[in-house]
Amino acid sequence: MTSSQIQGIYAELLERGLSHSTVLHVHRVLEEMLAHAVKWGVIAKNPADGATPPKREKGPMPMWDLPDIKRFLDESQGTRYAHIFEFAISTGMRRSEICGLKWDAVDLVSGRLEVKATLQQIRGHGLVTGTPKSKRSRRNFALAPATIELLHGVHGAQLLAKAGAGPVWKEEGYVFTQADGSPVLPGTLTENFRLLTRELAMPPLHFHGLRHAFATLGLVAGISSKVVSEALGHSSVTITLDTYPHVLPDMQDELANAVANLLKRETQLD
Repeated sequence: MTSSQIQGIYAELLERGLSHSTVLHVHRVLEEMLAHAVKWGVIAKNPADGATPPKREKGPMPMWDLPDIKRFLDESQGTRYAHIFEFAISTGMRRSEICGLKWDAVDLVSGRLEVKATLQQIRGHGLVTGTPKSKRSRRNFALAPATIELLHGVHGAQLLAKAGAGPVWKEEGYVFTQADGSPVLPGTLTENFRLLTRELAMPPLHFHGLRHAFATLGLVAGISSKVVSEALGHSSVTITLDTYPHVLPDMQDELANAVANLLKRETQLD
Protein backbone atom coordinates (compact mmCIF):
# COMPACT_ATOMS: atom_id res chain seq x y z
CA MET A 1 0.00 0.00 0.00
CA THR A 2 1.30 3.44 -0.96
CA SER A 3 0.48 6.97 0.13
CA SER A 4 -1.07 7.70 -3.27
CA GLN A 5 -3.35 4.67 -2.96
CA ILE A 6 -4.51 5.84 0.46
CA GLN A 7 -5.09 9.33 -0.94
CA GLY A 8 -7.21 7.74 -3.66
CA ILE A 9 -9.28 5.95 -1.03
CA TYR A 10 -10.01 9.25 0.72
CA ALA A 11 -11.06 10.84 -2.58
CA GLU A 12 -13.35 7.91 -3.36
CA LEU A 13 -15.00 8.07 0.06
CA LEU A 14 -15.65 11.78 -0.38
CA GLU A 15 -17.13 11.17 -3.83
CA ARG A 16 -19.48 8.60 -2.30
CA GLY A 17 -20.88 11.33 -0.07
CA LEU A 18 -19.10 10.65 3.22
CA SER A 19 -18.40 13.73 5.32
CA HIS A 20 -14.95 15.18 5.88
CA SER A 21 -15.18 14.19 9.54
CA THR A 22 -15.91 10.55 8.69
CA VAL A 23 -13.00 10.33 6.26
CA LEU A 24 -10.77 11.99 8.84
CA HIS A 25 -11.75 9.26 11.33
CA VAL A 26 -10.87 6.64 8.70
CA HIS A 27 -7.47 8.28 8.30
CA ARG A 28 -6.78 8.25 12.03
CA VAL A 29 -7.70 4.59 12.42
CA LEU A 30 -5.67 3.59 9.35
CA GLU A 31 -2.68 5.66 10.46
CA GLU A 32 -2.68 4.07 13.92
CA MET A 33 -3.10 0.56 12.50
CA LEU A 34 -0.18 1.02 10.10
CA ALA A 35 1.93 2.56 12.88
CA HIS A 36 1.56 -0.72 14.78
CA ALA A 37 2.62 -2.58 11.64
CA VAL A 38 5.80 -0.47 11.51
CA LYS A 39 6.43 -1.09 15.21
CA TRP A 40 6.09 -4.85 14.75
CA GLY A 41 8.41 -4.86 11.74
CA VAL A 42 5.72 -5.89 9.24
CA ILE A 43 6.35 -2.79 7.07
CA ALA A 44 9.25 -0.35 6.93
CA LYS A 45 7.33 2.92 6.99
CA ASN A 46 3.79 4.19 7.47
CA PRO A 47 2.26 5.11 4.08
CA ALA A 48 -0.57 6.97 5.81
CA ASP A 49 1.95 9.60 6.92
CA GLY A 50 2.32 10.70 3.32
CA ALA A 51 -1.43 11.02 2.69
CA THR A 52 -3.37 14.20 3.38
CA PRO A 53 -6.81 13.67 4.93
CA PRO A 54 -9.56 16.26 4.43
CA LYS A 55 -9.88 18.96 7.03
CA ARG A 56 -12.86 18.82 9.35
CA GLU A 57 -15.76 20.91 8.10
CA LYS A 58 -16.62 23.55 10.66
CA GLY A 59 -19.99 25.22 10.79
CA PRO A 60 -21.25 27.63 13.42
CA MET A 61 -21.33 25.91 16.80
CA PRO A 62 -24.70 25.92 18.60
CA MET A 63 -24.20 27.60 21.94
CA TRP A 64 -26.27 28.95 24.82
CA ASP A 65 -25.50 32.36 26.17
CA LEU A 66 -25.21 33.01 29.90
CA PRO A 67 -28.94 33.80 30.43
CA ASP A 68 -29.85 30.52 28.66
CA ILE A 69 -27.44 28.54 30.84
CA LYS A 70 -28.78 30.09 34.03
CA ARG A 71 -32.38 29.53 32.94
CA PHE A 72 -31.68 25.90 32.14
CA LEU A 73 -30.01 25.30 35.51
CA ASP A 74 -32.94 26.95 37.31
CA GLU A 75 -35.75 25.28 35.39
CA SER A 76 -34.16 21.82 35.30
CA GLN A 77 -33.93 21.64 39.10
CA GLY A 78 -35.80 18.64 40.45
CA THR A 79 -35.55 16.65 37.22
CA ARG A 80 -33.92 13.21 37.10
CA TYR A 81 -30.46 14.24 35.88
CA ALA A 82 -30.32 17.91 36.87
CA HIS A 83 -27.29 17.27 39.09
CA ILE A 84 -25.38 15.71 36.18
CA PHE A 85 -26.20 18.58 33.84
CA GLU A 86 -24.97 21.09 36.43
CA PHE A 87 -21.84 19.01 36.99
CA ALA A 88 -21.17 18.93 33.23
CA ILE A 89 -21.40 22.71 32.92
CA SER A 90 -19.25 23.19 36.05
CA THR A 91 -16.40 20.89 34.98
CA GLY A 92 -16.41 20.69 31.17
CA MET A 93 -16.01 16.92 31.32
CA ARG A 94 -17.00 14.73 28.38
CA ARG A 95 -20.10 12.55 28.62
CA SER A 96 -18.01 9.35 28.69
CA GLU A 97 -15.83 10.81 31.47
CA ILE A 98 -18.84 11.78 33.57
CA CYS A 99 -20.51 8.38 33.20
CA GLY A 100 -17.22 6.61 33.97
CA LEU A 101 -16.36 8.73 37.02
CA LYS A 102 -15.91 6.75 40.24
CA TRP A 103 -15.59 7.93 43.82
CA ASP A 104 -11.98 6.78 44.06
CA ALA A 105 -11.12 9.57 41.59
CA VAL A 106 -12.81 12.26 43.70
CA ASP A 107 -11.31 13.89 46.81
CA LEU A 108 -14.02 15.96 48.46
CA VAL A 109 -11.67 17.00 51.28
CA SER A 110 -9.02 18.64 49.09
CA GLY A 111 -11.61 19.46 46.43
CA ARG A 112 -9.92 17.77 43.49
CA LEU A 113 -10.97 15.32 40.79
CA GLU A 114 -8.93 13.04 38.54
CA VAL A 115 -10.21 12.09 35.09
CA LYS A 116 -8.85 8.59 34.54
CA ALA A 117 -11.70 6.43 33.20
CA THR A 118 -14.47 6.50 30.62
CA LEU A 119 -17.69 4.62 30.01
CA GLN A 120 -19.20 4.34 26.55
CA GLN A 121 -22.03 2.49 24.82
CA ILE A 122 -20.75 0.80 21.68
CA ARG A 123 -23.17 -0.89 19.33
CA GLY A 124 -22.69 -4.64 19.44
CA HIS A 125 -20.53 -4.47 22.57
CA GLY A 126 -22.77 -2.80 25.16
CA LEU A 127 -21.10 -0.79 27.92
CA VAL A 128 -17.35 -0.50 27.48
CA THR A 129 -15.00 0.92 30.11
CA GLY A 130 -11.80 2.56 28.99
CA THR A 131 -9.32 5.33 29.57
CA PRO A 132 -9.41 8.96 28.36
CA LYS A 133 -8.80 9.47 24.65
CA SER A 134 -5.31 10.96 25.06
CA LYS A 135 -2.58 11.57 27.61
CA ARG A 136 -3.74 15.17 28.02
CA SER A 137 -7.30 13.97 28.57
CA ARG A 138 -6.17 12.22 31.75
CA ARG A 139 -6.09 15.23 34.01
CA ASN A 140 -6.42 16.36 37.61
CA PHE A 141 -8.15 19.62 38.46
CA ALA A 142 -9.62 21.60 41.34
CA LEU A 143 -13.36 21.71 41.98
CA ALA A 144 -15.26 24.88 42.77
CA PRO A 145 -16.90 24.99 46.25
CA ALA A 146 -20.36 24.78 44.63
CA THR A 147 -19.32 21.63 42.73
CA ILE A 148 -17.94 20.07 45.91
CA GLU A 149 -21.25 20.80 47.61
CA LEU A 150 -23.09 19.26 44.65
CA LEU A 151 -21.04 16.05 44.95
CA HIS A 152 -21.65 15.89 48.70
CA GLY A 153 -25.36 15.96 47.90
CA VAL A 154 -24.94 13.23 45.28
CA HIS A 155 -23.04 11.08 47.77
CA GLY A 156 -25.67 11.55 50.46
CA ALA A 157 -28.52 10.70 48.09
CA GLN A 158 -26.59 7.65 46.92
CA LEU A 159 -26.22 6.36 50.49
CA LEU A 160 -29.99 6.65 50.97
CA ALA A 161 -30.64 4.90 47.66
CA LYS A 162 -28.24 2.12 48.60
CA ALA A 163 -29.97 1.58 51.94
CA GLY A 164 -33.35 1.49 50.21
CA ALA A 165 -32.22 -0.92 47.48
CA GLY A 166 -30.72 -3.41 49.92
CA PRO A 167 -29.32 -6.56 48.25
CA VAL A 168 -30.39 -5.30 44.81
CA TRP A 169 -27.76 -2.56 44.96
CA LYS A 170 -24.77 -3.03 42.65
CA GLU A 171 -21.71 -1.61 44.35
CA GLU A 172 -19.52 -0.56 41.43
CA GLY A 173 -18.22 2.71 42.83
CA TYR A 174 -19.72 5.05 40.24
CA VAL A 175 -20.51 8.65 41.21
CA PHE A 176 -23.59 8.95 39.04
CA THR A 177 -25.82 5.90 39.19
CA GLN A 178 -29.20 4.45 38.44
CA ALA A 179 -31.54 3.33 41.23
CA ASP A 180 -29.70 0.00 41.64
CA GLY A 181 -26.17 1.42 41.77
CA SER A 182 -25.29 0.63 38.16
CA PRO A 183 -23.83 3.49 36.10
CA VAL A 184 -25.97 5.99 34.25
CA LEU A 185 -26.10 5.01 30.59
CA PRO A 186 -24.55 7.62 28.25
CA GLY A 187 -27.34 7.19 25.71
CA THR A 188 -30.02 7.62 28.36
CA LEU A 189 -28.34 10.80 29.58
CA THR A 190 -28.25 12.27 26.08
CA GLU A 191 -31.87 11.40 25.33
CA ASN A 192 -33.07 12.81 28.66
CA PHE A 193 -31.21 16.05 27.95
CA ARG A 194 -32.74 16.28 24.48
CA LEU A 195 -36.28 15.78 25.77
CA LEU A 196 -35.80 18.16 28.69
CA THR A 197 -34.43 21.00 26.55
CA ARG A 198 -37.40 20.56 24.20
CA GLU A 199 -39.83 20.59 27.14
CA LEU A 200 -38.26 23.76 28.53
CA ALA A 201 -38.26 25.36 25.06
CA MET A 202 -34.51 25.89 25.19
CA PRO A 203 -32.51 26.63 22.04
CA PRO A 204 -31.41 23.31 20.43
CA LEU A 205 -28.20 21.94 21.94
CA HIS A 206 -26.52 18.55 22.21
CA PHE A 207 -25.36 17.27 25.61
CA HIS A 208 -21.78 17.91 24.45
CA GLY A 209 -22.77 21.57 24.28
CA LEU A 210 -22.59 21.70 28.09
CA ARG A 211 -18.85 21.09 27.78
CA HIS A 212 -18.68 23.95 25.30
CA ALA A 213 -20.63 26.12 27.75
CA PHE A 214 -17.96 25.53 30.40
CA ALA A 215 -15.17 26.48 28.00
CA THR A 216 -16.95 29.54 26.64
CA LEU A 217 -17.74 30.86 30.12
CA GLY A 218 -14.12 30.37 31.15
CA LEU A 219 -12.77 32.24 28.13
CA VAL A 220 -15.31 35.05 28.50
CA ALA A 221 -14.32 35.36 32.17
CA GLY A 222 -10.77 36.08 31.05
CA ILE A 223 -9.18 32.73 31.87
CA SER A 224 -6.26 32.07 29.53
CA SER A 225 -6.88 29.72 26.62
CA LYS A 226 -4.02 27.50 27.85
CA VAL A 227 -5.67 26.99 31.24
CA VAL A 228 -9.04 26.29 29.61
CA SER A 229 -7.35 23.87 27.20
CA GLU A 230 -5.77 21.94 30.06
CA ALA A 231 -9.08 21.79 31.94
CA LEU A 232 -10.82 20.37 28.87
CA GLY A 233 -8.06 17.84 28.23
CA HIS A 234 -7.38 19.08 24.71
CA SER A 235 -4.16 17.76 23.17
CA SER A 236 -3.09 21.33 22.37
CA VAL A 237 -4.24 24.90 22.92
CA THR A 238 -4.69 25.18 19.14
CA ILE A 239 -7.70 22.86 19.33
CA THR A 240 -9.26 25.09 21.97
CA LEU A 241 -8.74 28.24 19.92
CA ASP A 242 -10.06 26.56 16.76
CA THR A 243 -13.14 25.26 18.59
CA TYR A 244 -14.15 28.56 20.19
CA PRO A 245 -13.39 31.28 17.62
CA HIS A 246 -16.70 32.97 18.47
CA VAL A 247 -15.23 34.04 21.80
CA LEU A 248 -12.01 35.51 20.41
CA PRO A 249 -13.35 38.81 19.01
CA ASP A 250 -14.71 39.82 22.42
CA MET A 251 -11.46 38.74 24.09
CA GLN A 252 -9.46 40.80 21.59
CA ASP A 253 -11.65 43.84 22.29
CA GLU A 254 -11.07 43.39 26.02
CA LEU A 255 -7.31 43.05 25.42
CA ALA A 256 -7.21 46.25 23.40
CA ASN A 257 -9.21 48.12 26.03
CA ALA A 258 -7.05 46.75 28.86
CA VAL A 259 -3.85 47.89 27.16
CA ALA A 260 -5.38 51.29 26.39
CA ASN A 261 -6.41 51.72 30.02
CA LEU A 262 -2.91 50.88 31.24
CA LEU A 263 -1.37 53.39 28.86
CA LYS A 264 -3.92 55.98 29.91
CA ARG A 265 -2.99 55.58 33.57
CA GLU A 266 0.69 55.87 32.80
CA THR A 267 0.05 59.06 30.82
CA GLN A 268 -1.94 60.53 33.70
CA LEU A 269 0.85 59.65 36.14
CA ASP A 270 3.35 61.50 33.95
